[in-house]
Amino acid sequence: MDVPAELLGERYCILATQARMGGRRHSAELWWLPAEGGIHLMSGSGGLTQWCLNLQAEEQGVVRIGERSWLGRAAFLHGDDPERAAILAAFHERYDPEGKDRTPGWLRDATVVQMVFTREIER
Repeated sequence: MDVPAELLGERYCILATQARMGGRRHSAELWWLPAEGGIHLMSGSGGLTQWCLNLQAEEQGVVRIGERSWLGRAAFLHGDDPERAAILAAFHERYDPEGKDRTPGWLRDATVVQMVFTREIER
């Protein structure tokens, strides 16, 4: 299930995950890129963000882009995977301001997650 064309211009998504401790819902506004069957997310802090830790524990979350939402399963891309490097370059292209390049730090530290959409959630 791909992101509909009319939502590709949205700069942010909302990811809702189940907290690892206490079971409360945690939401985060995140950068995203379209991917086959869903989206890519990136944690520049090496996966130490709450949303990333929650996905590592639960492996699923709800993604909202614009007014549409999907249930998704998380898959993590690690290390020297060439796909990971290409995705980080695409994050640089879309989100880094002119003259700034965070790619070297991201290549070293960032965690890349592919959220594969399993079904759309009706509102």
